[in-house]
Amino acid sequence: MSNQVTAKKAAAPSRPSPRPSDPYTLAAEALEYARQHETPPEPETFKVWYTYAAGSSLVLNERIEALIADGAKPSVYDMTALNGEIIEGGPAGPDPEIEANENLQREMDEVQSFIRSYLQTTERYEGAIDSTTKSLSKASTADEVEMVIALMIRENQRIRAQTQQLSASLRETQEEIVRLQDKLTQSRKAEMQDPMTGLNNRRYFQHAIASAVVHAQANDAPLSFAIADIDHFKQVNDRFGHQIGDEILKFVGTYIASKIKDHGTVSRYGGEEFAIILPDITTETARALLEDIKDGIAGARLVTSKTNKPIGSVTVSFGVSGLIEDDNIETLFERADKQLYEAKSAGRNKVR
Repeated sequence: MSNQVTAKKAAAPSRPSPRPSDPYTLAAEALEYARQHETPPEPETFKVWYTYAAGSSLVLNERIEALIADGAKPSVYDMTALNGEIIEGGPAGPDPEIEANENLQREMDEVQSFIRSYLQTTERYEGAIDSTTKSLSKASTADEVEMVIALMIRENQRIRAQTQQLSASLRETQEEIVRLQDKLTQSRKAEMQDPMTGLNNRRYFQHAIASAVVHAQANDAPLSFAIADIDHFKQVNDRFGHQIGDEILKFVGTYIASKIKDHGTVSRYGGEEFAIILPDITTETARALLEDIKDGIAGARLVTSKTNKPIGSVTVSFGVSGLIEDDNIETLFERADKQLYEAKSAGRNKVR
């Protein structure tokens, strides 16, 4: 994790347009953009500049141009957010939540149609009753009375059949509404969940940190934020393979989540990084809590889930920041990022 660097003023490059190009040329252009705007070319940042150089995402290009307008500079937080929102989280077909909402609205419209049909049927039935009552009052012979009663029975049977049909259709629609509501709930949950670890994902974090900052500022309450990063994770992947690396990610993420569940939330931010939000907790208390978590992770002796082959131990570094006056999400994030850099520089397996 690189420290956030204050960028010097530079002229905004013209926006690339979609074009085929040699990947080495695009990579060189991406590195030049990173150098010009002083955004360390870490994987997520590099992907954003590479996509910008390729001109393959109009939305991304417009967002970057808005960030670098008048010589302004995007931060590491801006670049990772763009990567998660547009590149990794970009549309890959119909939005399941929008689709479920549209289907749900159609079913609700159908329910309203059934209700209107039922009311019309009821009105016709009431009209038939009134007409039959008048006819009975005018009937003077047994045959006339019998004829009126027969008409009344036929009308009653017709209304009954229509009502049964409407009831059956309404039950089917009600079942479909329940199914769609469940699908919508699952879609919303999946949208906010990291598939690898089962933890909250970056999108959830972006909503949660915004709400936490608003709450803290409105109530003059403390708010602590931390970035956790698994030490030497690339070496773990190189030595044991990505499958074991995935298991370690799950272990670290779920361990942190289990220890802070009564205090805050943890999200997988990307790669081997986790973002921890601790509302109503001072940085002093947060650091003490994270020290315990750090020691617990370092003290665990890990084995593979399938073969019980020893992996050894892993360590995690933490960078902590607390909300201060006139703070915002970006500055809160940048200070935690800086503290994480210090933890790594101090030898890793530290809380700073």
